[in-house]
Amino acid sequence: MSRIHSVTRWVGPGATAVGLLYGGFMVLSGGWHFSALDDLLSADPVASVIGEPVSLTGREQRPEGVLRIATFNVSQFADKKSSTREHETGVDVLGTIAKIVAQFDLVAVQEIQGVDGVAIQRLVELLRASGRPYTATISDLIGDDELRESYAFVWDPQRVDFIPGSSYVVQDDGEKMHREPMVASFQARLPANSTRRPFRFTLINAHTYPTQMDSESPTDELTVLADVFQSVRQFEYKQHFEDDCILLGDLSATTEQLGQLHLIPGIVSVAGDVPTDIARTTTHDHILIDKTVTSEYTGQMGVIDLQKDFGLSKLQAQAISDHLPLWAEFEAYERPLPSQAQATASGRRTRLIQ
Repeated sequence: MSRIHSVTRWVGPGATAVGLLYGGFMVLSGGWHFSALDDLLSADPVASVIGEPVSLTGREQRPEGVLRIATFNVSQFADKKSSTREHETGVDVLGTIAKIVAQFDLVAVQEIQGVDGVAIQRLVELLRASGRPYTATISDLIGDDELRESYAFVWDPQRVDFIPGSSYVVQDDGEKMHREPMVASFQARLPANSTRRPFRFTLINAHTYPTQMDSESPTDELTVLADVFQSVRQFEYKQHFEDDCILLGDLSATTEQLGQLHLIPGIVSVAGDVPTDIARTTTHDHILIDKTVTSEYTGQMGVIDLQKDFGLSKLQAQAISDHLPLWAEFEAYERPLPSQAQATASGRRTRLIQ
């Protein structure tokens, strides 16, 4: 079984890229291999955005003491969409995506296409030019030739700290998933004088393939994803005593279709069957937690309705994405693990854009 290196790249103000790793991680094939990489890489140049920075005032204000974490399938987020500031429908596409991201402390992004992660680089550049020092970590392209996509996490480093070396892509030598999930760990950034522990957590960013969904089949992607969740949780607990794992992304399923994921004790979808498509008729996106462990969840969640919340027409909203951003709120402080709960916690390259 080959050993896989996981590289992360940072791109940002005064930053160089740092190679960080926790390993070629083969949970789906039954094997585990870990290796280290300390190479320092030069950051890729960030493509210039078109037009002026956007106004990020009012809507994106976030309360102290909590983190707002979101998932957003930006739908074919590549060179064309990330270059569009004046769409034929009259909407500022990249500017609107930046305004959406600016409302959250951390966003898991799916369906990033094209080489070099140029779309995420442009998004981060626009956020910074607009007054928010966001950064990101992005995976390599994942999937077969027709379905190659990257995952990313985008966050505000004034509110969230990335755990160095924590990002990797789950390896699937058995090819049970079209797009293997990306994993990374974070913690809330607290005031320097705080005596409390920050909320630390591991995110599993996933995008399932709709035609490979059959709850009766052992190769059903959600069944495989249930194994991924358990394996990642076990790994994180053994390595770092981390018990808070959050699975989020486009699962192409309602709660009734979550299959084996729903059989994991304590697992809940915080938004349930809230519709997350543009027409508000279908549930695709979820944020899943173990309620017996992740007691930091405040009970606050929601979606951003691109038409109602941003005053867009249907055509303008569709230019942004066919998915709506879904979010949940968590306390910024670590809470003790409930006594009755027992955490059974459970690459490909990733690059950090800073």
